[in-house]
Amino acid sequence: MRHPQPERMTNVSIGSRIAAVIAIACFVAMTGCGEPTGPRTICCVSHPQPEQIATNLSVLAVELHDAADIFAQGVEDAALRPKAELAVNNLADQLLAGRVQSSRAALFQARLLLASLNDTQAIDLAPVGLALDYVERRMNEILTGS
Repeated sequence: MRHPQPERMTNVSIGSRIAAVIAIACFVAMTGCGEPTGPRTICCVSHPQPEQIATNLSVLAVELHDAADIFAQGVEDAALRPKAELAVNNLADQLLAGRVQSSRAALFQARLLLASLNDTQAIDLAPVGLALDYVERRMNEILTGS
């Protein structure tokens, strides 16, 4: 007695193809979440570390707040004056609070302002650039304990 051989399916319907594609996509998405290059899941998100505080930085803030007014008086461009004063005062505020990362970010923003100036404006704000150099050098000295 012969057993009938099952017929092979040669006609795969579109519905089963879509289901197969969805199943493969779900598998790839689930395994990709655990990979460093895949999307982050809730379990992988690290909690932000508190910002480093260095109270010694506050000594630079007083000098910088005083200098901000003097720097602003030397700027002839009325639109540039408040931007320069704001950048220097923001840096001074961060230094006064002793926030290391925020101080470095404010210093970077002030340098970006100086880098975006034309020649005439750059001459007006040359003392600000020198002050930023001094503040950065003193910050590094304070933080390294030199």
